[in-house]
This record gives sequence, C-alpha cells and structure tokens, in this order.
Amino acid sequence: MGVLLLSSVFSLSSAADDVIVMPEFPGGVEALKQYLTDNIVCPTAVRKMDITGEVVVEFTVERAGQLSGINIIKGVCSELDEEALRVVRNMPRWKPGTKNGITTRVKMTLPINFKMYKTSTKYIDDSQEVTTKKRRRR
Repeated sequence: MGVLLLSSVFSLSSAADDVIVMPEFPGGVEALKQYLTDNIVCPTAVRKMDITGEVVVEFTVERAGQLSGINIIKGVCSELDEEALRVVRNMPRWKPGTKNGITTRVKMTLPINFKMYKTSTKYIDDSQEVTTKKRRRR
C-alpha cells in the first residue's frame, strides 16, 4: 500500500515575449509546493493501483492574478488529471506578471509529479487517513 506524495517545479512561458517580472504564487515557489502538498488528495483507486507519473497543467495568470484557461497538456490517468485540475482551479490569486511596470497576462505550465512511497497507513474513513512516510530503498 502506498500514499501519494508529490513534487513540483513549474516552468514559465510568456504570453508576451518581453515580460520582465513573471507571475508569482503568493509566498513564492516554496509556498506553491506546500500548497500542492497540503491540498492534493490521492484518489483511492490510484493509491490501490500504485499509479505514478507527471501531470502537466497549463494556465494563464490574468492581470488581476486570477487563473484562466486551466487545462491538462500531459496527463497520467483521469483520476490524477482531475485532481491536478481541481487543486489548480482552487489556487489563490497570484501576483501578476509585469512588462515595463504594466501588469500583463502570462501563460504558465505547472508539472505535478505524483510518486508513490511505501507507507504504514491507518484508514479512519474514505475521506481521511493518518500516514507515516517511509521512503523506498533502492
């Protein structure tokens, strides 16, 4: 049995070629990683089948910081794809990108890596669990 852990590093691509300041998740990259860790819920079927992989989500950070055009550009399975979409759709507003001091729309991609680790898990009910993480030894 495993529990889903994730890692994420996002890449940026500008909707305008000369964006000087890129958008930022509130609190920066570490806060984004923590947000994803705290908010992604592993679907039971995925956990049981030990599915892993990278889901790449694309979105645009609008001038006011809200996200639009959220979609999957590389998926793993429908359950992980839907979970990645849900978490990105629920993100707080970002600090928008600027070009010459003027806010601008910026298209971004966010790869979310889903990896399984061996765990000792006690199930409380279908929506909650208590987990102790143990890394697989190679």
